[in-house]
Amino acid sequence: MKTLFLNIEYLMPFFLNQCGSLLYYLTLASTDLTLAVPISNSLAIVFTLIVGKFLGEDIGGKRAFAGIVLTVAGITLCITSSMNKTQGQPSTL
Repeated sequence: MKTLFLNIEYLMPFFLNQCGSLLYYLTLASTDLTLAVPISNSLAIVFTLIVGKFLGEDIGGKRAFAGIVLTVAGITLCITSSMNKTQGQPSTL
């Protein structure tokens, strides 16, 4: 166990994962769940594919890129729909 926490190849992804988890929980605590959960779950897939490509992994070619584009388009629709519903309403914070 001691050597595990002294290994930088283990610690770097571990800390990045923990930062992502913290950001996820802070987002859930401060926004509407119907918006936060789908965005968080779908962006996890998008970031996994982007980081995989950055690290030189084969991510699936054109179909994976099309999936990323469709996912981002869906997230954009969710956000704009939520913004249209809340315009003119006072903040609930």
